[in-house]
Amino acid sequence: MERSSLAKILLFEILRVIALYPTGNLVYRLVIYAATTYVMAELFLTPDITDLGPTANSLGNRIAVHFGFITYLLFVEGSFPDHWRRVRDEDHAKESSDNLPSRLPLMKKLWWMLDIAYSLRLVGWVQEPRDCLPPHPPPLRRRFLLKTSLKLIMNIVLLDILTLLTAQNHAFDSRLHDPTDGPETYLAAVPLLHRVPYVLGYAFSIERGAAAFMNVVHLVCVGLGRSSPTLWLDIWGSWGDAYTVRKLWGRTWHQTLRPMVSGFGKLVANKLLKFPRGTNRSSYTQLYIAFFLSAILHFGGEYMCERRMVYRSFKFFLLQAVAITFEDFVIFIGKRLLLQRGIKIDPGNYRNSWAEVILRVAGYFWVGFWFCLTLPIWSDEASAIGLHVKNRGSIAQFLVDAGKSWT
Repeated sequence: MERSSLAKILLFEILRVIALYPTGNLVYRLVIYAATTYVMAELFLTPDITDLGPTANSLGNRIAVHFGFITYLLFVEGSFPDHWRRVRDEDHAKESSDNLPSRLPLMKKLWWMLDIAYSLRLVGWVQEPRDCLPPHPPPLRRRFLLKTSLKLIMNIVLLDILTLLTAQNHAFDSRLHDPTDGPETYLAAVPLLHRVPYVLGYAFSIERGAAAFMNVVHLVCVGLGRSSPTLWLDIWGSWGDAYTVRKLWGRTWHQTLRPMVSGFGKLVANKLLKFPRGTNRSSYTQLYIAFFLSAILHFGGEYMCERRMVYRSFKFFLLQAVAITFEDFVIFIGKRLLLQRGIKIDPGNYRNSWAEVILRVAGYFWVGFWFCLTLPIWSDEASAIGLHVKNRGSIAQFLVDAGKSWT
């Protein structure tokens, strides 16, 4: 990558932060926002970034996400900046959460800018999403650091071992693909039931990789004493909640995009289309807007990598919204039929009866079937355009070599 490209990336990072300077001056915000938009467009049109392969994809994804986030903060919800206020934990009790951002001293304004610019989930803010994020850790610094260190070690080991399922596999390694390869080299060619270990390995490798990265961030921020442990939630929810496609995306998967896509969804459904809150029209409009925006944000990485229209994100994410609509309909009909017979079942409280356990297990099978069916839409095109380059880790390679020595 040329120095000019690195300079543009740095300039984008600076502009997106200073765009969030807590002032009510609309002209200032519009000028900085326009400059940020221009630099972003320059980055997407810079040819030397394309050659970076997976790195270009990650960079494009990051730029799209952060640009969408500042758009949300500045223009979509509430009046900037005083709408966005922090909820202080006990480590910061001496500071009042009633201080309006626009009235803070200069140094506190600068910290406020940095804080909100990197708070995609809005943890610790008044607008923090409820009932979808993992619980807040207790404010015990040493305990948090020890627990996070152990999690980091475990995640690194698991991520290493998971490469046994993906590394040097035609379905997940772009280096094994040739332009003349037929469809038999892709995951879509694998029989549906045989895809199960690959789908699980693919999902868990993404999860463990992101978790390990966030463990490092947690250790640095809390270890340096700049932040309270209560602000550093796990990035992933519980896999036990993933018994519907809705709950997998709404609780188990990372909720990094949740505030932003929900905010845009409410803007379209409730303010532009005037659908009443709480109605099916409102909730399903928000659902499809959320997944459409997720597709656009992921498309940013694909376009930066390929410089052409790649539609895998749109196909994959919009299908998730269709699946959620379908399962909501099935659940609605099922509950209605059972209630007519005086039976009330809640799979979320599976400890109450065997019937709820059976329904919950059936839900896990449904979710597994759905992703075995749809993951090839996402993974096969990613392999074809060069986004999957994985090597076996040292532990996985040791296991392979040990297995060969016994055969």
